[in-house]
Amino acid sequence: MTEMTRGQRVRRHAVEALIGGVMGAGFGFGIANFVDATGFERWTIAELASLGIAFMLFFMGGFVLVMSASEDRWRRLVAFRQPGSEPPDRDSMLAIRRQGVIIALTGPILAAPPVLAHLGLGDNGRAIGAAAVLAVLAFQTWLNWRLYRTSDELVRQVTVMAGAVCFWGAQLALFVWATLAKLGLVADVDSWTLITLVMAVYLVVSTWIGFRRGLGQL
Repeated sequence: MTEMTRGQRVRRHAVEALIGGVMGAGFGFGIANFVDATGFERWTIAELASLGIAFMLFFMGGFVLVMSASEDRWRRLVAFRQPGSEPPDRDSMLAIRRQGVIIALTGPILAAPPVLAHLGLGDNGRAIGAAAVLAVLAFQTWLNWRLYRTSDELVRQVTVMAGAVCFWGAQLALFVWATLAKLGLVADVDSWTLITLVMAVYLVVSTWIGFRRGLGQL
């Protein structure tokens, strides 16, 4: 495939920005109405941040799934982003689609707990909601394991390295914060704030390591 011209690249980025902007505006409007209807003062910063992260993950996963649904479309994307690169084979396409599903599922999993908490559900409703979230989480964990088992060595190294950096970094940060909180020098934080921070750190670290190792170029 021939490399796209500068004008074609600019138009492609403009279309992507327009689509992303429209989707982002629609999501933001919907979330703003939901938050306002349930009482904005009842929402914490961590809960609102988790909704933002959830949308970003859902959008990223959806983009991967849409683009990888057609092998021809994905090859054009590869040629556009990485001119001269070899197109992925069928096994790679399957791994890409699994990755898209995993990323897309992370969004609802992260958004569901705060949303369910603000719906005013009874005990049975909250139990059913928790069971549904845990079931989806179990399915996503299984997909993650399958993806790891079938991935090449580079992807495995990136996965392990990102997990290790996040574990040690989060452990150090949480220990320092817990020590200061125990001594009354800073305010204590709730568990949802912690999981939101860990998720944000993991996204940044895994993306950075992926780019450093040559992944995530699309």
